[in-house]
Amino acid sequence: MNGDIIVPITFVAAIFGILFLYLRSRHRERIAMIERGVTADSIENKAKRASATLKVGMLCVGIGVGILMGYLVDRIFNPEDSSVFYFAFIFLFGGLGLILNYKIEPKKKNGF
Repeated sequence: MNGDIIVPITFVAAIFGILFLYLRSRHRERIAMIERGVTADSIENKAKRASATLKVGMLCVGIGVGILMGYLVDRIFNPEDSSVFYFAFIFLFGGLGLILNYKIEPKKKNGF
């Protein structure tokens, strides 16, 4: 019984710990840049943020298509162990979404 509750609590604590350390180090880095006189433009990179949004969006679309394909294979072919297809298609289409993002990004920077 104790092991059932300790694992989720440890997992959530680890996630919050990693997030806290990331935000604290980013804050210290920005404070150091401001003390050196670096402009705020170099701190905020809007092009990088837009690129990250495109990447996350394409990854989510790929995962959605992978789940849909896994569902279709499960319904049409009715395999004995269908969970393999779900995971395989999620990673396959998620990866294809990231590869497509890699191909689109240089064109976007050049103003396609």
